[in-house]
Amino acid sequence: MEFLASHLDLWKLIGFGMAVVVFTRYFLTTGVSWLADNTTMSPKLKGKLLGFSTSVPELVATVSTAAMGLLGAGLWNIASSNIINCFLFAAAMLWYRQGGRLMKRKFVDEVSFAVSAIGLPIFLSVSAGLERSPYTAIALVGVFVLYLYLDGILNRHVRIEYAEETESIAGNHSVASAIGMMLVGILGISVSGYFLGHTAERVVNNLGMPEWGVGWILGFLTSLPELTSFFAVFGEAKQRKEKSDASMQANLDNLAASNMANLGIIFPIGIVVFLLSVSL
Repeated sequence: MEFLASHLDLWKLIGFGMAVVVFTRYFLTTGVSWLADNTTMSPKLKGKLLGFSTSVPELVATVSTAAMGLLGAGLWNIASSNIINCFLFAAAMLWYRQGGRLMKRKFVDEVSFAVSAIGLPIFLSVSAGLERSPYTAIALVGVFVLYLYLDGILNRHVRIEYAEETESIAGNHSVASAIGMMLVGILGISVSGYFLGHTAERVVNNLGMPEWGVGWILGFLTSLPELTSFFAVFGEAKQRKEKSDASMQANLDNLAASNMANLGIIFPIGIVVFLLSVSL
């Protein structure tokens, strides 16, 4: 009991992190999935939307810690999350025995995007202040734009390839209910994230935990939505006895979009928030 009492802020940090994860997984990404199934999105677009929505916890964690002057925690949140995402994808793939599909040449670009988003955060973590530069933020946004451009060029015919698969998936929920779930998720994430940032500051200042330690804790927690979404997509495909590569396409785009959004959108926002916080 004494240990629990003396580390109360650490448990609060984990608790608020879990709250962000719950609102993301059971409201935001559920709403995205319902919307995708009701609008016959291609597996690629569905995967991207899942990737962007499952990155919301990283956004909340990075912004809330950066606002408290803890940019290092946000950077390690991004780096660790991108690393963990790759392992979680591999776990889901192996669980559902989808490894053979990954070896196809058409998936080289998505795999390359996901893996390349790991090296840059680690480089920035040892770059002696480069991670705090506004020019770094601009450059990372440029990397994200380049990812979107190349992904569009290299996958122009994907929607046609999965047209039959897309039409065979029908949702049982209305568009209105999907949007409602997404709005509830965003509200819950925003409130939880506010308390998350303040708690992270106390953990660093009062408990003496290094920022990279806080970042790894947050990285693990904020990767849980990706874990559940990877397993959900492969599981749904197994239930409907999928014969195409649609679920692999969706999950790879989920992974690539999540990792690239963490690197090229979320961390640049964190840099801007940090610079504003130290100047005020």
